[in-house]
Amino acid sequence: MSASPAARTVAGDGRRLFVTASLVYAVCLNPLLANPMTWSSLDAAVSLVETGRWQVTHGALYGDMDVALAGDRPVLGPPPGLAVVLAPVYLAWRGVVGRVDTREAFQAFHVFATLAVAAVASALAAGEVAALAGWLGASRRGRLWAALLFAFGTPAFLFSTRLFKENVAALVVIVAFRLAVTPGASRRRLAAGLLAGGAGLIAYPAGLGAPALALVVAVREGGRRLAAFALGALVALAALAAYNAALFGRPWRFAYATYLNLPEAAPSVGWQWPSASVLLNSLLHQREGLLLYSPFLVLGVAGLGWAWRHGRRVESLVTAAFALALWLLSAAWLARFPTSFTGARYLFAVVPLLSAFAGPVLERVGPWLRWTLGGVSVALTYLVVQAGHIPDPAPLVYAAKTFVSGAGLPVLFKETLPAWLGVETLHTAVSRGDVSAHDVVALLATRAGAWLALGEALVALLAAAVFATLALAIRRLWSSSAAGLTPAAEPAAR
Repeated sequence: MSASPAARTVAGDGRRLFVTASLVYAVCLNPLLANPMTWSSLDAAVSLVETGRWQVTHGALYGDMDVALAGDRPVLGPPPGLAVVLAPVYLAWRGVVGRVDTREAFQAFHVFATLAVAAVASALAAGEVAALAGWLGASRRGRLWAALLFAFGTPAFLFSTRLFKENVAALVVIVAFRLAVTPGASRRRLAAGLLAGGAGLIAYPAGLGAPALALVVAVREGGRRLAAFALGALVALAALAAYNAALFGRPWRFAYATYLNLPEAAPSVGWQWPSASVLLNSLLHQREGLLLYSPFLVLGVAGLGWAWRHGRRVESLVTAAFALALWLLSAAWLARFPTSFTGARYLFAVVPLLSAFAGPVLERVGPWLRWTLGGVSVALTYLVVQAGHIPDPAPLVYAAKTFVSGAGLPVLFKETLPAWLGVETLHTAVSRGDVSAHDVVALLATRAGAWLALGEALVALLAAAVFATLALAIRRLWSSSAAGLTPAAEPAAR
């Protein structure tokens, strides 16, 4: 039988969301490799392919940050999942480009890995958000609002332009959630368990979703399906236990105690009572505060209540519990490092779920509130994305400065493109430590200043051409959809 028009619309929207997000992520790419976790994960993948052993062999390139010791062997400090995902990506890269063994080669491989893994993960997650929002009862309008705000109004945007593990783990979590709640045989619940447990192999906090989803399966379908789910989750848990035992001596012992370079001293690693400052910072701090940069997520919280009232009680309950557990446990873990981390990244595993729960609410609130929360979320998120790596202790101020000096262009155009072309611009001049904005203003009256302005104009012209082409492509992509934006929501699957 052919699929229903509604089903074809949902599938078509998923493809359009993926292409749209992927194109935008590509032009907003940040080629700079600065994150230590990214460095060590890339290194572990490269070293695994080149040596056949689980180790890192290029730690000197990044100061051995996020590197631990297994005996006397340097190994990856963060969870192993991202490096495992990167290994086949590196095999493909190696077959075409060659080995990676220098800083420049790692930078180039990082760009490829960002496009192949990070951008794809966030784009796929946007489609999953739309699908889950539809299952919760949102119409097409609500589904698209939820998916687009997730894609461009949450850290998913930032994580797509530089390689991180959090959006990959979050994709696995939301796929596991959908497999756990949509109709299917026990194999579907087994896969949900494998993914829910496997998310913890990519980012440890994401593994907290496994017991939450186990409760969903138990309440909805009983012991037999729960057994299938639990079997899958236990396979992932056993893999993590075996990994820890092989490298660090005990199944419950993680890499952190043997880190070579850990902020504020490795001997201080441990748990405390949740820190109030971390609890607050993870939501409102100007460095990645989740609700500060993505205020539309408050509608996701409201959506939990809406879902509860409309029969999705266990699903809304476990999502709320998952979010609360991430918030409290991250604050307890980071209490020893209050000046090093805000904790916002640790909450990201629940962001796709909250975005999906926001879907039914987004279509029911007034246009002013919807556009205000959505507009602020996208604007502030893009402000951080276009700033690139932010070393400043006042990231919002720094991001605003780079927005002004770089004419709002993303890093690829205002920094990478001038370097490739060998031209100086107003932005590249201001970004140098020995040049102030006042110096650049004074330069404008000189011949050198004219060349800076000309370089800025050239970059802006090239960027305008790219963005115009991108806008036309996206417009054509979405205009091919004959369905309107407000059909009735499909009946929710029980």
